[in-house]
Amino acid sequence: MNKRTVNVLASIGAGLAVGGLALLARNLPSSLLKVVRAAPREASDMDAAPPTPTAAPTSAPSAAPSPGPAACPADMSLVEGLFCPKLDYRCARPSSEPGHGCAEYARGMTCAGEPDPRRYCIDRYEWPNRVGEQPRVFVDWHEAKALCASAGKRLCRRSEWTLACEGPKRLPYAWGFVRQPNPCNVDRASIPFDVAAILDERTREGEIARLWQADPIGTHPACVSSFGAYDMAGNVDEWTDNLADDPETPQPSTLNGGYWGPVRNTCRLSTKTHGPTFKFYQVGFRCCSDTIDGVPTPPPRPFIDRERERGSRRDREGHEDG
Repeated sequence: MNKRTVNVLASIGAGLAVGGLALLARNLPSSLLKVVRAAPREASDMDAAPPTPTAAPTSAPSAAPSPGPAACPADMSLVEGLFCPKLDYRCARPSSEPGHGCAEYARGMTCAGEPDPRRYCIDRYEWPNRVGEQPRVFVDWHEAKALCASAGKRLCRRSEWTLACEGPKRLPYAWGFVRQPNPCNVDRASIPFDVAAILDERTREGEIARLWQADPIGTHPACVSSFGAYDMAGNVDEWTDNLADDPETPQPSTLNGGYWGPVRNTCRLSTKTHGPTFKFYQVGFRCCSDTIDGVPTPPPRPFIDRERERGSRRDREGHEDG
């Protein structure tokens, strides 16, 4: 290597220290530039990766807010909305089918009373509220109340049951306005029953089995209200507590929802003619309770429905109470 080349390489090293190869390359003859590009270099501190800039210290990200306590136990659904104390269903399309008489109800019916804010919990399913089991039947009103109390709950008020079924849109059926055999267990053919066989303990179980057309709990996943309560229409009749709504009522025990037969199954259907000791092959219940998350909830106003307690004939014939 001649002296001129040595001097050039020395200049390259100095140039790297003050400006980098790009600056010097512009001043090199093309013949020497090839030498520089081909010449190996020893590793030095200059070959190390540049240090990563350190971001200015910041405060730690805040933790996600806690969801807080659940409003209801896991086997119950939260119902939060306005209960209408007076809502008249109007039939838009009559039906020739026996038992219910209306194929479709009118939309747009407004509440004729002052809505009452409610917030409570309701069992997702009929008692015993366990998917896969058969709903419990042949219980009277007193037994239903006692069973709910044994679970730390209460028998649903008639108004609570109605709101849980109708949802915020106040539907006549949990699924809408049109009568149909699906998605709930309704409109199955009636089987004549033998009262004596039902009342006799020796033959009762066999007679109930002969009449049985209810489905196991959870069989109809689409038969659900907007509040998450299943089988509010059909499957089995459900006891409700009319006395809790109206302490002066002469008819404390009410049945809601209808059962699997060709009967009216609307959310406002309430049969009041059976007393608290009545029990039958299709009569069951579900429970309600107060919320458990500590959110203040005003007590419900009394639901007094005396004008619809006139005469039992309409109830026996399956006419609507609401």
